Amino acid sequence: MIGRARFLFGLSASVLLLVVAGCGGTKTNTEKVKTGDDDDTWHNTGNMPNFESEVGALDQDKVQETLNRTSGKLTACFNDGLRRVSFMGGEIKFALRINRDGAAQVAYLKESTLGDRTTEACMLKALQGATWPSPVGGREGLADGGFAFEPSPDERTPVALDPERLGKDLAKAKSAITTCRSSAGVGAGALKATMYIDTEGKPMAVGVSSADAKVEQAASCVVDALRGMTFPSPGSYAGKVSFSDD
Repeated sequence: MIGRARFLFGLSASVLLLVVAGCGGTKTNTEKVKTGDDDDTWHNTGNMPNFESEVGALDQDKVQETLNRTSGKLTACFNDGLRRVSFMGGEIKFALRINRDGAAQVAYLKESTLGDRTTEACMLKALQGATWPSPVGGREGLADGGFAFEPSPDERTPVALDPERLGKDLAKAKSAITTCRSSAGVGAGALKATMYIDTEGKPMAVGVSSADAKVEQAASCVVDALRGMTFPSPGSYAGKVSFSDD
């Protein structure tokens, strides 16, 4: 059983803007950097000129080449996941922080609807294990991108469930996530959980994503907590549901 993977969208790499001092005075050094969230943020770095920033530029072509080399491992992670959940499918959007050595010192999923943490963790390991281009003009570079994964066309897709179908158990699930956040010392930042639920209401697999990289610290706890719960049956066939804890 083999699924199919495709690029969801192209990579975007952060671009460094530096304003340096000119003759007759000093200008404020201001940068527009991508912080890992959807919006760019302007940072005032002081009145003295600065020739190196925290965030440098990445060669987008080289980043794309690295991703192409890594795509086979990502697909292998997905195909291995199909052995656990034969109808698994969905999208991932990842974010990376790349240091001067070309290593992804931080890798996390901003969004994921795969619904299987084991597969997600395998993909993160592949992304973090790759050698990326070094940032230019800064101590680290930021990049993000995504893939869509489709199961075999021979598989029946799970029933799409509205979170409200979980009834009172939705509140219990959100409470369990809050407990995991507290235990891991993770604060703000919406966490999204995606689950496949069998006909008896038991989660077959659970996935976790967040735009906050720190949520990774609570991911295993969230998966264990949700897999230990029982939800309303989706009916005569397995269901899939996604919900946020905010």
